Amino acid sequence: MLENKRNIFIIIGFLIVWSLIVSGLLTLLTKENLLYVFAITFLLFGIFTYLILLILNKFSFNQEEEEKVEEDKRDNKLQDYIERISVKTGQKLDLLNLNDIMFLQANGDYVSIYSKEKVYLKEETMKYFENNLPPKQFIRIHRSYIVNVDFINSIENYKKNQFIVKLKNSYELKASLPGYKILKETLSL
Repeated sequence: MLENKRNIFIIIGFLIVWSLIVSGLLTLLTKENLLYVFAITFLLFGIFTYLILLILNKFSFNQEEEEKVEEDKRDNKLQDYIERISVKTGQKLDLLNLNDIMFLQANGDYVSIYSKEKVYLKEETMKYFENNLPPKQFIRIHRSYIVNVDFINSIENYKKNQFIVKLKNSYELKASLPGYKILKETLSL
């Protein structure tokens, strides 16, 4: 705030000095009244300066907005991801370590979670898991599948723009073209 006031005083001072110089020269050339010429030049330079400041502030505001968007993106990347998933089976509550989860599959209003030992059913959305699992480890390869990259054995072209992701324990998952591209980018293939 204080810096803005200082800038305004500098601009006004510059306007006065510049208007005096220009009005002095115009008075010598036109033989008009100095006060009259000074008032007109001061007004014209003031309007001109105001327009330039509006343009600069608009440009500055857009840069600040872009910086804020970039900062929000960085904050989202630093987001805390879930470390384990709790699944209730009957009266028992199982805590699944992310390293034990091979993949997740959409199953209506539920998500089937395939671990090394067992398949669990969780009342949650795929979007929730896509947003809250670590993106370097879990990738949504299809609208129905999120895979743990640690379990991928190979990726094969199945049909045009369709791929099969084979896991280390013989599971085969479909991958869409966008999912394949994300997988390629994440695995640096």
